[in-house]
Amino acid sequence: MSMAKVEDYYSILQVSPHAPVADIKAAFRRLARLYHPDLNPGDPESAEKFKHISQAYETLSDPNKRRRYDRELKYRSTPPSNESVNRPKTAQDFYNRGLNKSQRKNFQKAIEDYTKAIELDANFIDAYLKRCEMRYKLGDNKGVLEDCAQVLRIDPCMAKAHYYQGRARYRLGYGQSAIDSYTQAIYQDQNYAQAYYYRALAYREQKDTVPAIEDLNAAAKLFHEQGNLSAYRLTQKTIHDLTPGIWKIGKLSGCFNRLWQNSALVLIAYLFNPGGGLLPAFSSLEKQEALEVGIIYGIIADLMFVASVYLNWTTWNNNDFPFVALCFVGIIPFMSLIISSHLIRFFSHSSGTIDTDVFIAGTTLLPLGLMTGIMGFISLSLNIFVLPFIVFGCSYTILTLYVNYTQVLNLSEAKAAFIVPLILLSSIVLSYLAFIPILN
Repeated sequence: MSMAKVEDYYSILQVSPHAPVADIKAAFRRLARLYHPDLNPGDPESAEKFKHISQAYETLSDPNKRRRYDRELKYRSTPPSNESVNRPKTAQDFYNRGLNKSQRKNFQKAIEDYTKAIELDANFIDAYLKRCEMRYKLGDNKGVLEDCAQVLRIDPCMAKAHYYQGRARYRLGYGQSAIDSYTQAIYQDQNYAQAYYYRALAYREQKDTVPAIEDLNAAAKLFHEQGNLSAYRLTQKTIHDLTPGIWKIGKLSGCFNRLWQNSALVLIAYLFNPGGGLLPAFSSLEKQEALEVGIIYGIIADLMFVASVYLNWTTWNNNDFPFVALCFVGIIPFMSLIISSHLIRFFSHSSGTIDTDVFIAGTTLLPLGLMTGIMGFISLSLNIFVLPFIVFGCSYTILTLYVNYTQVLNLSEAKAAFIVPLILLSSIVLSYLAFIPILN
């Protein structure tokens, strides 16, 4: 039987095998911008490419997974001869043959080869770990614990051994011992998303909801950063299921939970890093979720504007501004950005839908809205304090819109640099024209 081919994740991400993690993250963002399904609706080829890109990023961004993948890739790039496969002699030969059988899901035979490799080299950690995985798949929890104990005897810092030890203990009904093992795995590798997830399940089994939710939030954040979107959504669903009953009143409450959790996660991902976090944040959302997040941000920005007027301008000008009229003025920039994004997509033939336009408008205006809200607590006569907030808010708004256009809409940098000032200027003019009747 021909040997299964291992995908070259470095070629998929278009980086060197020696590339640092920062370069791998940058490559993922660049390629995700080109092939994300939301940006290429109805294009199965782009969806398939994005799937491979996400798999490559998930592996290469994790040091432990990358180390094991590099070893596997090296083995596949120089496959053993028929003689070493059929008549293995060294521990490495048996290990390689075990890998071949593992890929064909011949787990029991693979275990026999890993065992031979271990007999020839009692410190062959990778052979123990692979045998541990095969035993776990076959439900041999006692064997898993034996292999984990051997690995930890050789290297007590091996996070994966602690992780599988936790999985086996959990299956055997030892909840607290499983939690201890997952905790050790996380201590050795703080980016071990699966360890956070399964420790949360162990906490849930013990009816300890608070740490379970904390671990699930940590797992969701890591899955999101690693581009593992299916695991991210599963974790989000588990969070919803664990949310205390006071927040769960049928579907309405579940919808509310999803709204604030998605909004909070996107805010954390992009607010302090719009250049690197905005596209992954958008990519992690379903279309409806992106629409909801954009609307929430637009409402927050509008309310911050209204609050700032009432807190400061009303006192300063002795004017009693009507609430509904102020809300209308505050929503004009949001609507104008939605329309602008739609027109840009239409004329530039960019992919995307209304959810894309709403997401762009909301994320662009939220930083400015927050700055406006803060300014409401500062007297306008204190120009030396007001000016920095104005400069910061405007600069962040410009930067966020630019990143939205270049990454989410995939415009060229030259086009975005030309369009962004025009769009923002038109929004300001429209808002000002709407505000004049209220002032008078």
